[in-house]
Amino acid sequence: MTTETISLEFLARQAKVQMDEMRLIRQEMAGLRNDMAGVLRLVTANYELTRRVERRETELRDDIELMIKMEIGGSFANVQTAMEQSLARIERQVVEVAERVDELEDKP
Repeated sequence: MTTETISLEFLARQAKVQMDEMRLIRQEMAGLRNDMAGVLRLVTANYELTRRVERRETELRDDIELMIKMEIGGSFANVQTAMEQSLARIERQVVEVAERVDELEDKP
C-alpha cells in the first residue's frame, strides 16, 4: 500500500468549490423557475386573448350576416314595390284599352 498524505486543506478547497457550484446551480434553477412562471403566464394570457378574438370574430360574423340579410331584404322589398307599381300601371292601361275596345265594339 502506498502511504500518501492527503491534505485536509485540499479537501476543504474542493468541498468549497463544490458548494459554490451547487449554490450557483440553485440560483440558476431559481431563475429558470421564475422564467418558467413568466412563460406560463404569457401562455395563459395568449390563450385567453385567442379565445376573446375567436369570440369577437363569431360576433362580427353574426353581425355582418344580419346586416347583409337586412340589406338584401330591403333591396327585395324595393324591387317588389317597384314591380307591384309597374304591374298596377300595366293593369290600368290594359283596363283602359279593354274599355276602348268595348266602346268601339258597342258602336253601330
